[in-house]
Amino acid sequence: MKITATFVHGRPRFAGVLAASLWTVAAAFAVAAGWLALSVAELHAEHPQLVARLARLEAQLAAAPREALPPRAELEALRRRVQALNKLAGLRGWTTPQLLGWLGGELPDNVYLVSVHHKPREGEALLVAESPSAEALTTFLLRLEREPRFAEVLLSRQGAAGAAVGAAVGTSSGGLVQFEIRVRWKA
Repeated sequence: MKITATFVHGRPRFAGVLAASLWTVAAAFAVAAGWLALSVAELHAEHPQLVARLARLEAQLAAAPREALPPRAELEALRRRVQALNKLAGLRGWTTPQLLGWLGGELPDNVYLVSVHHKPREGEALLVAESPSAEALTTFLLRLEREPRFAEVLLSRQGAAGAAVGAAVGTSSGGLVQFEIRVRWKA
């Protein structure tokens, strides 16, 4: 009987994969080190500009006049007067740009605004929208009702677009449906 044994381990099968992954990790570290070196160089280049800017700001701060604030009671009285004036002249609801921005994002594609009458002091708006499809206008009405900042959404009038004008000149409105919607904001 002949015994054949070898005490030298064979080459592991995953050595190639291990070597490739080590080279990939080394390359990733090299790229990260290069990126970090570029970032440090950019920050180092900006340092003199930032120091000069800080010196200008400190000089402006030192040159600014120092006035003492009025007593605390006087400041509180002024704050109360300003609050009272803001309540009298303040707006309830959205500003017109806010309303138009919201409408621009929520208006379906085939619904067109004919007019917008915004009353910011009363906290309401009257919208007239038209579309060839009543379903699209209903979708728009549902979007208005789902908006949490609106307290009330009322369909004031529904009808054919330009019915009175079309009857006066003897033409039809082309099948457009028009909704007049009144919107009120929460207080």
